[in-house]
Amino acid sequence: MNFYSPATGIVLDAPVATDQPPRLELRDLRKRLGDTAAVNGIDLQVAAGESVVLLGPSGCGKTTTLRMVAGFLQPEGGEIHLDGVLASNASFALPPEKRHLGMVFQTYAVWPHKTVAENVGYGLVVAGKKRAEIDREVAAVLDLVQLGDLARRYPSELSGGQQQRVALARALATKPSLLLLDEPLSNLDASLRQEMRFELRALQKRIGITTLYVTHDQDEALVLADRVVVMNKGRIEQVGTPEEVYRTPASRFVGNFVGTANLLEGTIVTVDRAAGRVSVALDAGDIATARASAGWLATAAPGQHATLLLRPEDIRFDRPQKPDQQTGLNVQFGSAAFLGSRYELQLTAKDTPLRVQSRTPGTFTDGHARLWFRPDSAWVVA
Repeated sequence: MNFYSPATGIVLDAPVATDQPPRLELRDLRKRLGDTAAVNGIDLQVAAGESVVLLGPSGCGKTTTLRMVAGFLQPEGGEIHLDGVLASNASFALPPEKRHLGMVFQTYAVWPHKTVAENVGYGLVVAGKKRAEIDREVAAVLDLVQLGDLARRYPSELSGGQQQRVALARALATKPSLLLLDEPLSNLDASLRQEMRFELRALQKRIGITTLYVTHDQDEALVLADRVVVMNKGRIEQVGTPEEVYRTPASRFVGNFVGTANLLEGTIVTVDRAAGRVSVALDAGDIATARASAGWLATAAPGQHATLLLRPEDIRFDRPQKPDQQTGLNVQFGSAAFLGSRYELQLTAKDTPLRVQSRTPGTFTDGHARLWFRPDSAWVVA
């Protein structure tokens, strides 16, 4: 059940009861595009008021999934449920206009011959609302996206960011139960895209609307999501909070795709299941301690191979008080670049490449230095 906010003119999601069905549920969802299994059996629940981001490379199935939820494509297997009601399966599809969804496209899709107010109010006109109600709702939602003074302008008189706000306002004006966003910031320049990420997140939290957002941009996903769904080759690799998928990736793919990863190969020396840790003799020439999932630890044994993930910002030139290494890692300098807030260094440890992010360029003697890992920063991915 929803309730209305007089302050914003927007329907907010009410607190979720324990017996309330998910706002969106995907059950073993499948879809082929030609000979490719674009979506290959995914399961997902999105709770009311939650912001969920589908993240993955091109061709992973995230946009196909979004289009099936919107009703633009029909599944070949599995089911889509909206508020506990079947919306589509292989033999049934509720029309898009009956699903009570809002959608923001990558290309904005605003009508150039209509004013901002006419664009935003179009869905309300189609719904048969009275003029006074349309004017009131349009004014409220334009104020919400900070376009209240631009109601009479045409899209050609707006910046890219303002046009994107128009598209968002149009999607919100009909008070959808679920807002779908398909890479809506990809056409903006880098600085505006970064600004809009935080604006979108603040807006979503303020009005409490349930969102399903598609992107290939890892930073965008980490900013916008309550939960990130990492997809690859039509399947879900991991579902978790932004920090979970970044700090404890479920696979090498997730570790490599979400952020920058250093992958260090080695051989298990000891296993401590109670502490959730292993010590690993690295091929790069050190013994390191790493955290690992309970499932991986259950079958781990000394002598087995292990791959550790280490983020560039977790490698230090200064020795921590309790480093997660016995001796430190000897590295050779490759190159360095100053990126404003940090230095990015390309190094090697024996034959293992390392990327390091540091506030300083470090000190090297004859091109060599010793590095340490921040405590509890290494994670086993395989």
